[in-house]
Amino acid sequence: MNVYHLNRPSLKLLAAALLGLAGWAMTLPVYAADFSMTNVEAKAKTLVNSTYDAKPLPIPAFLKDLSPEQYAQIQDVMPLWRGDNLPFQAQFYLPGSWFHRPVVIRSVVDGVVQPIRFTLKHFSFGDLNVPKDMPSELGYAGFRLLAPLNTPPRYNEFISFLGATYFRAVGKNAIYGTSARGLGIDTAQPSGEIFPYFKQFWLVQPKAGATRMVVYALMDSPVATGAYRFTIQQGDSSTVHVDATIYLRKPVKVLELAPLTSMYWHGHGRGISAGDWHPAQHDSSDLVMANGNGEWITRPIDNPLYIQTTTYDMDHPEGFGLIQEDRQFSAYEGIETNYQRRPSVWVQPDGDWGKGQVRLIELPTNNRDMDNIAVFWVPEHEPAPKTPLHFAYTVRFFLNNHGLIPLAHPVATYLGNDIKVPGARTVVIDFAGGALPNLPGTVPMQIHLNAADNAKVLSQKLEWNKEDHVWRVLAVIQPQPNSPSNVRCFLTLDNQVMSNTWTYLLRAAKE
Repeated sequence: MNVYHLNRPSLKLLAAALLGLAGWAMTLPVYAADFSMTNVEAKAKTLVNSTYDAKPLPIPAFLKDLSPEQYAQIQDVMPLWRGDNLPFQAQFYLPGSWFHRPVVIRSVVDGVVQPIRFTLKHFSFGDLNVPKDMPSELGYAGFRLLAPLNTPPRYNEFISFLGATYFRAVGKNAIYGTSARGLGIDTAQPSGEIFPYFKQFWLVQPKAGATRMVVYALMDSPVATGAYRFTIQQGDSSTVHVDATIYLRKPVKVLELAPLTSMYWHGHGRGISAGDWHPAQHDSSDLVMANGNGEWITRPIDNPLYIQTTTYDMDHPEGFGLIQEDRQFSAYEGIETNYQRRPSVWVQPDGDWGKGQVRLIELPTNNRDMDNIAVFWVPEHEPAPKTPLHFAYTVRFFLNNHGLIPLAHPVATYLGNDIKVPGARTVVIDFAGGALPNLPGTVPMQIHLNAADNAKVLSQKLEWNKEDHVWRVLAVIQPQPNSPSNVRCFLTLDNQVMSNTWTYLLRAAKE
């Protein structure tokens, strides 16, 4: 594991990531039949061989100046395919607020591309005072899909594509939280992050009785283009299978595949609460990784004082994701925010991704309104400019974490300061699941705790919670001043590994 510290708390890294898309309307011709991924790849290849066009299209000041709360009042009330007895419907977003880039959205019916004509009368503006001279041809900024998910036969929104290459989804009874992205470039680099964006979408009209929805997307940016095919399925959990082909216009510092973006403000002794009374506020609590050698790793997320980048070398990864562990309302006490209903998100590679790194970016924040967490895969070798890179994976959005990790795993992490020793930290890790519920508290379970970087383990012990079948590790660790310690911990029984590996970057208390 490698750690880099960029003392640049002024970087507007992920907050700026939502600066994204708006659109225009145009009359589009009907294209030839049998539209497929090959067509989108051809467009991406044409783009990479042409000069990048960064010219934005103007939108009315009324829409551009809307706050996010005002923008949310604008609703498409006439979904595409409404009344057609199809399993999915689509609603569209107007350009406005943070979403300024153009998006062309078409439908594909029986293999034939057709225009989706813009109608301003399809939108409700809530209590906004709409100018009388509002243009009638505004176009779209993105879209969301609906299906009979929570309240059939009524249709409910379950996935949204809006802003840069962002998409987020929910399963049954969940609400939006962690987002996925099509591609990330140079996150947390001093030169600044580059945000690719989807400039065109094609929505494949589903057949009656279909269980999956297919969406194609064309990506562009100053440094990369790409073709994407999203195969989307909703249910108790919602899954998005991603097939992608990207082309680099020129080399980049960090090429980021399958990025996830989330928010962690504070909770369980981690992060600065800035006087907030809630016990915790976060969309995700842990980064979980499955290496190809069979090791599972849990890394609790933090809200550091400075931008923090942590990398985990992996070979043939089986998956990684951002997990929301605690599902009790009492853990958050947020009647409006309902963090216990925010989905965990898991990325599972399709095929062998070889060697590379899972990289975690943690940004400082003092509120819940900024996505300050990013995690993504960095391949060992970056493709040469204009050489296609094909990759595929599945993103799953779910509430029930049971069954994801085969071994026992950390279900809670608490941090505190030890008042007796300057700089010392108290670390509490609760392990549960796997084979632990079937074992009595008398078995000779052993702790394997290691604190690197010259940190001192002052004490450690293991306790058994009979009521919850939880094994609790309690340790007091003294890191060196100004030198964070990479701490690792797992459990064994009779030389057999019983848990995945808990790891954390622990700083001295005064820091």
